[in-house]
Amino acid sequence: MARQRLDFLSPIPKLELTEDVGALARVLIDGGLVPEKAASDAVHIAVASVHEMNYIVTWNFKHIANPYTRDRMRQVVADAGFRLPVMCSPEELIQYDENT
Repeated sequence: MARQRLDFLSPIPKLELTEDVGALARVLIDGGLVPEKAASDAVHIAVASVHEMNYIVTWNFKHIANPYTRDRMRQVVADAGFRLPVMCSPEELIQYDENT
């Protein structure tokens, strides 16, 4: 089953861990938006921001789609020269309709 999942995902491009990604992740941690123990979450946010993704779809409301830190995170990412993707749960994304 693991091999089938990897085969299914193989055509999807992988986003690079660039110097910009590392620097932005460090800014998120140093700014207190993501704790050091959740550095992989900071990298996740930084990768999506640096590579100009439109959405991060996650169930991680503690460090990623946290409504209490989202606005500050948006500002910090913008100050670093990037745009924070919309961070939402799968349910929020499915319910979203920009025509309503």
